[in-house]
Amino acid sequence: DPPGEIYTGEIWFEGRDLCSLTQDELAELRGARIAMVFQEPMTALNPVYTIGDQISEVTMVHQNLSRTAAKARAIELLDLVRFPSPNKRSNAYPHQLSGGLRQRAMIAMALAGEPALLIADEPTTALDVTLQSQIVELFLELQSQLKMAIQFISHDFAVISEIADEVMVLYAGRPVEHASASVLFQNPRHPYTQGLLATVPRLGTYQRRLPTIRGQIPDLDTLPRGCPFHDRCSMAEPECIENEPTFEEVEADHWVACLKVKPEPQ
Repeated sequence: DPPGEIYTGEIWFEGRDLCSLTQDELAELRGARIAMVFQEPMTALNPVYTIGDQISEVTMVHQNLSRTAAKARAIELLDLVRFPSPNKRSNAYPHQLSGGLRQRAMIAMALAGEPALLIADEPTTALDVTLQSQIVELFLELQSQLKMAIQFISHDFAVISEIADEVMVLYAGRPVEHASASVLFQNPRHPYTQGLLATVPRLGTYQRRLPTIRGQIPDLDTLPRGCPFHDRCSMAEPECIENEPTFEEVEADHWVACLKVKPEPQ
């Protein structure tokens, strides 16, 4: 059985609702028009195949390259992501590489199908701060060079502030705020976004204890009635328990789902 099923909703990409496609049609998209980089490359890479073979497989499937051409393309992709000695190290197995190099190999594999959209699921979380900075810089260079869109999923606001043009904040699987990165960081409107930003330590300031958001994330199978954030929110009032907020534009291109945040007058 498949791991999950979408019962309602739509996912639009390049003019098509992905929920309406067959499994064969989706297979043509995955790894080609849409690619993904995972949080932990050691569990995403196949331990019994070399890095070069795993990248080559993508180009052979989606671009119909011969084995020889696919191997040459794999080396080109490793060089693109600044993989040291790509010709030699393409024969390495995942366990023979550092965490940073494994992540670069994952990115090279994701780029093999020349995607229009690259989904990066917390790709820097397992890396130290220096490697995080290098990977973020690499993503920005690749985006500029290849003109692809990047959906970057992260809980690290420092990383998001470096890489994002627009930010969507989710809580309990639902969007609660959406704005350009500059607007959201300068003027967060949703209490959850404000709470998240308050927990980020800042250079040049001293705090004995960082602020925290009280309570716990609710069980997604049994979300509370009304606003799912109400039992953790300092602004909550009785109406927040009874009524679920809608996602509204509170100012130009700034969307918030909160009953206590009113749209700015036009």
